[in-house]
Amino acid sequence: MSSIALYQKYRSQSFDELVGQEYVVRAIRNAVKENKVGHAYLFCGPRGTGKTSMARLLARAVNCSNPDHAPCNECENCRAAIEGTHPDIIEINAANETHVEDIRDLIDRARLSPMMGKHKIYIIDEVHQLSSSAASALLKTLEEPPEHVIFILATTDPQKLLKTIISRCQRFDFSKVDTPKIQTHLLSIAEQEGFELSPEAAAKIAELADGGMRDSLSILEQARAYGNGQITEEVIDSIFGLASQSEQIALLEGILAGNLGEVLTRIKECEAHGTDLRRLTEDLIQDLKDGIIWQYTHDAAYLHALKEDHAESFGNIPVSQLLAMIDVLMKAQERYRSARSVTAVFEIACLELMNPGQTEPAVQAAPVRTAPVRTVTPPAPAPKPAEPAVKKEVPVSETAPAAPIQEPEPSPEPVSEPKPEPEPIRELSVDEILSLLVQCNKSEKASAEAGISGLMVPGKINRYTASLRQVELRAAGKDVLLFSGPEAAVHLLSEQEFAKELYRCLTENGIDRMPYVISDAAYKNAVDEFRVRSRAGTLPEAMKITRYDLRDTKQEEELFNSEQAVIGLFGSENVEIIDEGDK
Repeated sequence: MSSIALYQKYRSQSFDELVGQEYVVRAIRNAVKENKVGHAYLFCGPRGTGKTSMARLLARAVNCSNPDHAPCNECENCRAAIEGTHPDIIEINAANETHVEDIRDLIDRARLSPMMGKHKIYIIDEVHQLSSSAASALLKTLEEPPEHVIFILATTDPQKLLKTIISRCQRFDFSKVDTPKIQTHLLSIAEQEGFELSPEAAAKIAELADGGMRDSLSILEQARAYGNGQITEEVIDSIFGLASQSEQIALLEGILAGNLGEVLTRIKECEAHGTDLRRLTEDLIQDLKDGIIWQYTHDAAYLHALKEDHAESFGNIPVSQLLAMIDVLMKAQERYRSARSVTAVFEIACLELMNPGQTEPAVQAAPVRTAPVRTVTPPAPAPKPAEPAVKKEVPVSETAPAAPIQEPEPSPEPVSEPKPEPEPIRELSVDEILSLLVQCNKSEKASAEAGISGLMVPGKINRYTASLRQVELRAAGKDVLLFSGPEAAVHLLSEQEFAKELYRCLTENGIDRMPYVISDAAYKNAVDEFRVRSRAGTLPEAMKITRYDLRDTKQEEELFNSEQAVIGLFGSENVEIIDEGDK
């Protein structure tokens, strides 16, 4: 029997247990105590911040038999709500039930009186995914709701909701949970579960979660499995391809010392260990920022990433140089979006970091206009004879400068081409997903799962195999793997360079199948469509799988360019290309 996930086991069961949303908790609790609960609520905010937990707590509290201590979690209504069997608390996922027929059925049932509690509560999650007709039908009910009905809407994207729906709800915005609060909560859970979690590892997990409590618990559970009950900072670094604090400082020391060989060696080591260079760039920015803060304050309480001894190592570096280095790294982050090689961009950034102050003055000096610069432009031969005639007609005073009286017009400033925007990642259509599913079967999936599980062992895990922990293998065929997961994981694994390297990693370990990644919502929609079209006999044909070309074409391109240069010099009729294999 599978164990309960940590984020389910430690879901808040009372208002006091909800972490990081103090103002929401206070407002809702007071409304329940004073019996002033509204007919419609809208909970907005990032994922994993407690919207659904608060909705369930509110639903439990308004039906609790002990209103002074609601929710008491002991009365019949509370126990039924906790077990998910309360007939008057209905949860709907708008990602699946998006059609107007679903909402109309909900409206018809809402008119009925409660069966067990005082109120019928409808919790509609991801309400922004309702179709326009379904949203309009819901709006009508919100305008004239039955007295015994309470609607609780939750969404991560309120901008997509009708403004008329928002105006009829009491809106509460959930914020990201502070990193120290997540860290404290994780340490408390580790103590209750009986496994070791170092404060440094808890802090790093909290940073990776980016304000999402549910994400932090998922990361914690993954780290517990990998670390066998002992979670240290090194375990987190190994799973997620992060550079340790000492490695970051050593890299910066090599850069500041101008030791190019050491810097390039460390970059190669990072690449070999599967370190996420994008994340490393962000960490270096935080380190340099802490170095500046330390120079001004000498107070460790203000440090975010560095420890006091590490911050002291930046004491002799001018603040202007540290700021220039931060600027170089922030520009590198912009280049990552359109770069084909993240490693190359990072290496170039490190080269610029060795002397960040020299590139900026050169750029500023270019627009300065001086007489010598004008004479460099190629002269036009025709206007030269006309210059003496002009000088005879215009009198020149004794104090006039020797420069020509009629100054040539300045050459137009070169207009830089706008940087191309990175091509957006194209999501697979329903038909494309179906054309993948038709060529999958259970035996191929079992074989693929066995191969992938063989990669999740110490020594084989890198940033590409570790990324597979964020998604779930849904189907597999002879030539294809179909994964689904959250939007962030889909965006990462669908990036062309990352997907190609993931395919290379799978192929090198005997899994020669093309990976495709879609969102969980897209997979659910595709499965429903598959069932309908399978019964109707209208499924599409299997998609032709085109694998990534993993050959190194750099040498072939250089050879081709050399051949074209020779042909251009001597003419195609005078050149014969002889293949070495023909000798």
